[in-house]
Amino acid sequence: MSGISVKIVRPCTPFLSTRVMTMGTLGISTNTRLLGLAIIYRDNLIDYKIHLHKSPWSPSKAYKIITSLEPCVRRYSIRNVILSIPYEHHTTKESKYLISVIKKYFEEKNIPFKTAQPETLFSLYPEGQKKTKKALMKSLTEKFPELRYCYNKELRNKKRYYIKLFEAVAVASLKE
Repeated sequence: MSGISVKIVRPCTPFLSTRVMTMGTLGISTNTRLLGLAIIYRDNLIDYKIHLHKSPWSPSKAYKIITSLEPCVRRYSIRNVILSIPYEHHTTKESKYLISVIKKYFEEKNIPFKTAQPETLFSLYPEGQKKTKKALMKSLTEKFPELRYCYNKELRNKKRYYIKLFEAVAVASLKE
């Protein structure tokens, strides 16, 4: 049996499972198409997920995105929520509306809610390295090895898909 290699493949986006309840930080990174979620507790990545919402933008789509947050809020005792928001010049009226709906949702649940600008993630980049999303993903993969599969998959993608997941992990890890 020597010479046989076994490759263990982890799914890139585990479902938000019914693991033990924690008092973690929920990191969210979203646009009108993708929603990245990450839960971090005591510097451990508890769970993570990426949702794709393909339908065209409409106000009802914002509520579909909120509905996709429900399993996370139900299954985990979230201590606080941090939403990664883009620079002002990258923000559309649709994304501003979505941010306001997400904020209102967590305020109604009495869960502290904060936003994080992209420059708050600069501390996660290696010293002296250019501040690119690829560098951020690599840095987070070194901190959380369970993200390696997603990192490798994103490097092969022609269009960005997992970046919202990595941004969610980044903002949650900064606040935890």
